[in-house]
Amino acid sequence: MKKPMLALAVLLAVAGSAVPAQAADPAPADANAGVTWAQLMRRKLDLDTASVKLNASLPGLKAAVPARNADLVKAQMAATTAAIALAGVTVKDEAAKASLAAAKTAAAGAKTALTAAQKAKPVSKTKVAAAQKALDSANATVKTRDAALRTAWNGLVAARTVQTSSAARVATATTAIVAANQAVADAQQKIAGMPALIASVAGQASGLSQDVVDQSRATFTVANTTKVYGITVNKAVAYPFQRMIDDAAKAGVKLSGGGFRTKAQQIALRTTNGCPDVWTAPASSCRVPTAIPGRSLHELGLAVDLSTGGKTIPNHASPAYKWLAANASKYGFVNLPSEAWHWSITGS
Repeated sequence: MKKPMLALAVLLAVAGSAVPAQAADPAPADANAGVTWAQLMRRKLDLDTASVKLNASLPGLKAAVPARNADLVKAQMAATTAAIALAGVTVKDEAAKASLAAAKTAAAGAKTALTAAQKAKPVSKTKVAAAQKALDSANATVKTRDAALRTAWNGLVAARTVQTSSAARVATATTAIVAANQAVADAQQKIAGMPALIASVAGQASGLSQDVVDQSRATFTVANTTKVYGITVNKAVAYPFQRMIDDAAKAGVKLSGGGFRTKAQQIALRTTNGCPDVWTAPASSCRVPTAIPGRSLHELGLAVDLSTGGKTIPNHASPAYKWLAANASKYGFVNLPSEAWHWSITGS
C-alpha cells in the first residue's frame, strides 16, 4: 500500500445522536449492508458515549441519596415538632373556650342578681351598687377571656398551617428519596446491561463487514464517497471514521492520511511500487505491498492509510499505532498486520 503524506487538521467534534432503547435487529439478507453497517456503528458509538456518561453520573446519583435521607429526617423532625405544638395550642384553645363560657355564665348570674336587687322592696342602693359592680366585673372578665380565645384561635390556625406545611415537606422529602434511590437503581441496571448491548450491536456490525465489501464491489461509484477532514472515504464509514479521528485527537494523537483512490490510481501505484505484473503479481511482490487493481478496499473507500505528524505510521511500536490497536475496533476499523498504517472494516 502507498504510504500517504496528506496533511489533516483535526478541528471539529461530532455530537452523538440519541441512544435508542434496544439493540437493533440483524439486517435481513437483502438489506443494503453499507447503510445498515453505518446505522449499527452510529448506534454502537452512541451507546459508548452513553455508557461513559452513565458511569460518570453514578457517583453523583449515589451521593444524592444520603442528602435526600437527611432532608427527610429534618422534615420528619419538623413535622413532629409541629404536631406537638398543635396539640399544645389545641389544649389552650379548648381551655380558653371553657374559660369564656364560665365567664359568660358568671356574667349572666351577675345580671340576674342585679335585676333582683333592683326589684327588691324596699330597694337597697348598697345592694344594687354592689350587684352592678359585680356585673361590670363579670362583663370585663368576659371581654378579657373573649380576647384570650381569639388569641388562642389565631395560634391554633397558625399551628395548623405549620403542621400542614410540615406534612407536605415530609411528603416531598419522601418522594425525593424514593426518586434518588430509583435513579441509582436505574443507572446501575443500565450500566450492568450496557456491555452486552454494545457487544451485541458491535457484533452485528462486524458480521456485516464482508457483506459491505461484497455489495460495494458490485454497486460502488464515486458518489458513494464523502470527505472527512480532507480524506475521501465511503459514506458508510464516514461517521465512525470521523469519531475515531476526533477521539484520537482528544487523546493527543493527531491522525491524517489517505483513503479512496480510483482503479487508475491503483494501477499507477502498482507500477510505481515495482510490482512484477500490474494485474497478476501478489501484493507482497511489490516494493511496497500494493493490492491488485480491483481488489483494494481503497478503491471502495473502505480502507485508509493513516499518518501522524505528516508521516505515515511506520511500525507497530509507534504511539499512533498503539492508540489505534487499542481503540480502532471501537469504530469498526481493523489493521492489516503487515502494514501498521493500513486500516479497513475487514482488516484486508
